[in-house]
Amino acid sequence: MNQGKGLTLRMDKDGRKLHAIYLPAERTEPIDVAWLREQIAAQGFSKLYFEERFLTSVVHAYNHARDAFDLVVGEVRDGQCSIFLDSGKMAAHLTITPPYAGEAVTQEDVLRALEQKGIVSGVLFDSVNAAVAAERADNVLIAAGRAAQHGQDGYLQNLLPSAKERRPKVDVFGKADYRDLGEIPVVQEGDALMRKIPPTLGEPGETVLGQVIPATPGKQAMFAANLSGTRVSSADPDLLLAAITGQPVMVSNGVKVEPTFVVRTVTVASGNIDFDGTVKVLEDVQSGMLIRATGDVHIGGTVEMATIDAGGDIVVAGGVVGRSDQRGELDESTASLIQCSGSFSARFVQNARIQASNSIYVDDVVMQSHLAAGNQVIVGKSPANKGCIMGGLTQAALLVQAFVLGAPAYPRTRVEVGVTPRVHDRLRELAVEQEEKEKQRDDVQRLLETLRQNPERAVPGMDEKAEKTLQAIMAGLAALKEEQGYLMQEIELSQGARVVAEKAIYTAVEIQVGLKVMQITEDRRGAVFVVKDGELETF
Repeated sequence: MNQGKGLTLRMDKDGRKLHAIYLPAERTEPIDVAWLREQIAAQGFSKLYFEERFLTSVVHAYNHARDAFDLVVGEVRDGQCSIFLDSGKMAAHLTITPPYAGEAVTQEDVLRALEQKGIVSGVLFDSVNAAVAAERADNVLIAAGRAAQHGQDGYLQNLLPSAKERRPKVDVFGKADYRDLGEIPVVQEGDALMRKIPPTLGEPGETVLGQVIPATPGKQAMFAANLSGTRVSSADPDLLLAAITGQPVMVSNGVKVEPTFVVRTVTVASGNIDFDGTVKVLEDVQSGMLIRATGDVHIGGTVEMATIDAGGDIVVAGGVVGRSDQRGELDESTASLIQCSGSFSARFVQNARIQASNSIYVDDVVMQSHLAAGNQVIVGKSPANKGCIMGGLTQAALLVQAFVLGAPAYPRTRVEVGVTPRVHDRLRELAVEQEEKEKQRDDVQRLLETLRQNPERAVPGMDEKAEKTLQAIMAGLAALKEEQGYLMQEIELSQGARVVAEKAIYTAVEIQVGLKVMQITEDRRGAVFVVKDGELETF
């Protein structure tokens, strides 16, 4: 028995829609969608667009029909394209639906759609052509905007790689990354010190609609105010020159040049030295003499029961020797007294009191001395040196390290590590200074804003002077924040403060890490002392 008797498939006169036409006839077996699809394919209509609901409607109508019907079962559809623009107008995506026996989407169709959306920039023609050739696309990127490239900040280029830097550099283990404090670098008047590299303007971006995205220019780098011993080149305002012959010293946002005073020996004949700059002594400093310098002090020989005070580093090629009392202990009245804001370095130290804001390095031996360092004390340059700390008191915020601590049958040796009160005191000072400078900054900024809004009230040159004042204040704030960052790093590192005896530690040594104290009651091999879980441990 035949199925579908009386049912025919026929395109309309426009050739766009396929009709299922039924003329009443003797009833046959019911039809289903599968049978209908077979008939569509057999008659060459399979490329048309069909929806399941149309097919189901025809099947239902036929199986229940008593009268004639004419229903659309399929249609010719051309390919379609649609473009979606993101909210930032930085990207456009293309979706193409394929044709069903109709016309495929062409490149012209896509370009016309782009034009209708106003997309004129960043069109990816290769992606467009690939999508058109495939006759389908699902959210394919076909236009991309260009983000703005913001300008790079200006910076200060150091033209003196040998210049000294007075800021200590400490690694994550609390150990400085240098030891040899070196010779005094010298520049001559007129030498180039530092160049101000200007910021870049950046490159503007563009949306796919052709709208310009402005770039933010970089910030101007500025030389710090009051860089003593320097001047800005009259021919090149971005070039910093030495105004005198002396030692270049790196500081925040610039270089200073400190004058250098050179003397063969410091004796009664030469007199005491009080110098605003760096002092270099070729040979010895004799007993009872005093050297005070705002910069470094370099001594080629030995210091004997003298007093030295430096704003930078102190380097002693030989040793520092004072006198002990009758019991062989440090005698404050006859000890050499040495203090510096940088680091101290010597071959040996005996009966001396040494205080360094940064670090203390001794090549060979420390005997009956009081050493205090803001960061670390390291004794023993190489295994060829004794590297001993014998007697006295050695203090540091982060680390005390020696080959040997104490000595057989030697008086008590005390070693302490942990944050010094100096750090917290300085942080409080910096907070006060920062508050004052921020108030000055706000006052100057208000003045500049008033001058911009009321230029007729400005005295000639007032705005320029205010701008320079603001730049100096901002440079000062940057320097304060830099120092605060370093001190906070020092506090953090101090949580892991430790004492290291690499080879041996003897009886009568007392170790203190933070608030924890340990007495060494028997000779032992080298050890590391740290506080862990609130207890002083060794390993």
